[in-house]
Amino acid sequence: MSYYQTIEGVSCDRAIIDACTEAVAGKGDGRVSLEDAEKVFAKIKDAGTVTKNEVWTLRYCLSEYNFTEAASDWITSSTKAMTHWDGDKFAKETGGSSYYEKVDGQDCDHSIIEACRKAVAGTGDGRVSVEDAKGVLAEALDGGKVTDIEKWTLRLCLSEFNWTQAAHDFIIDELKAHGVSLKRKPAAATKPAKKAKVVDETPAKMKSILDALKIAEKDESMKADVVAMVSGMLEHALPLFKEDRHTFESQVLEMAQALMEKSEAVLQSEVTTTTATVEGADAEKAKREAAVLETEAALTASIEDAKAKATIKDEKIEAHKVSAEALKAAKAAQVTGDADAVELEKAKAQLEKVGTDLKAMKDGPLLKKQQTAMAKELTTAGLEQSLISCLHLPASKKLEKRESFDGIVLQHLEQAYEAKLAEMASKLAEAGPAREARAADVASATTAAEAAKTAEVEAIEALKAAKATEVAAKDAAAAAKKSAGSLGAEIKAATKSLEKAKVALSSFQDGPKTSFKELLERSAPAPEA
Repeated sequence: MSYYQTIEGVSCDRAIIDACTEAVAGKGDGRVSLEDAEKVFAKIKDAGTVTKNEVWTLRYCLSEYNFTEAASDWITSSTKAMTHWDGDKFAKETGGSSYYEKVDGQDCDHSIIEACRKAVAGTGDGRVSVEDAKGVLAEALDGGKVTDIEKWTLRLCLSEFNWTQAAHDFIIDELKAHGVSLKRKPAAATKPAKKAKVVDETPAKMKSILDALKIAEKDESMKADVVAMVSGMLEHALPLFKEDRHTFESQVLEMAQALMEKSEAVLQSEVTTTTATVEGADAEKAKREAAVLETEAALTASIEDAKAKATIKDEKIEAHKVSAEALKAAKAAQVTGDADAVELEKAKAQLEKVGTDLKAMKDGPLLKKQQTAMAKELTTAGLEQSLISCLHLPASKKLEKRESFDGIVLQHLEQAYEAKLAEMASKLAEAGPAREARAADVASATTAAEAAKTAEVEAIEALKAAKATEVAAKDAAAAAKKSAGSLGAEIKAATKSLEKAKVALSSFQDGPKTSFKELLERSAPAPEA
């Protein structure tokens, strides 16, 4: 037989459980007595130390078996002494936001423990009250049922925190109503009743009222300094019997009454809002699921569009490449085809420069330098060499020194010059249509290349925009999927918030609101006869 017995997911020491079972099955009143507790403790410290499993087993036994008060106190204190348990440190709030808190090696419900910590750290007597127990219960029932982890957490809290008997009975009965059976802690021995001590509850009531007024600050229309002002005056006006209040003090109470109503409205609004969230869970689920389908469809469409844009971009790049090659070919054909005409144009331009010197020579002699340059240009142009060789005859003489032969040479030079220019012009005219056609081809190819380049740039920009749309669609689809996946946790949190909001509203109505009304209507007691 195994040393351990698994109970609700936790390995417990079978020997300790068997010792408790034997104790309540024996003689006596069906409770574990002090003598029985000593036998149980012997099982706990059998190895000279107390293990975490044994500590959890003891917590289980305290909640499942009836112990006498003396037995419960003795075995708890003895076990803590061996484990060096720091109860004060455990009772302090951690302020953490994790769902679970590790205690003695086991995961416990952090929110249940925190509710107990807040209860014992409050303004009361350091015990968990009935009102506190309502908050603890709300945390335990946040998911609609009590899980194994929550059961073990409740056993931990019942054994480690001080509860009023009423609070202990309340949570035991409420848990039982939800199918969770835990035993009541042993009641204290009956003692002679003491004469009740009359306690003035007015200060405590005033504190709860002043705390309640601060709730109104959650309303955006209510300023904190206004609440502080009214609270300061209320501390002096409300404790007075209504017969003793001044008119101004009554006006203060009217303002305080308005703030109390505002606080209640805030709490009611929280209940209404969270109720709408919880009740609208199905509609919200459908909405988010529809958003998932919609964003996934948009993502698919954006992916296909980006693919199409990429294909178009490649086509436009290829088209631009082809047009650029065509332009290059057209320009090369123009250069080759126009080469002779271009050279002829240059030669004609050079020959036309000779005309100036030729005209000057008719009026007088030319410098030797001018003669040489003219002879060179005329030779290049292809005039008869015999004629060119006679150039110096008229060009070297003044007009009055020239003879008839000089005039003949000059006349023939001028005629040959004009004829050569006419010949060049004729050839250029013949080449004109072909040159114009080649120029037109280059212009057309240039226009086509520019258009192709523009189309390529536009296609690249279109693809870039499509890629950006795809990224945005991917993010939107991921966000929609994440939102749909988180709905369960959100609704669970909203359900827990709703329980808290209901408890807060109920506590407000049963506490500060009732106390305010009592103090507001309180009259001075009648004098004793």
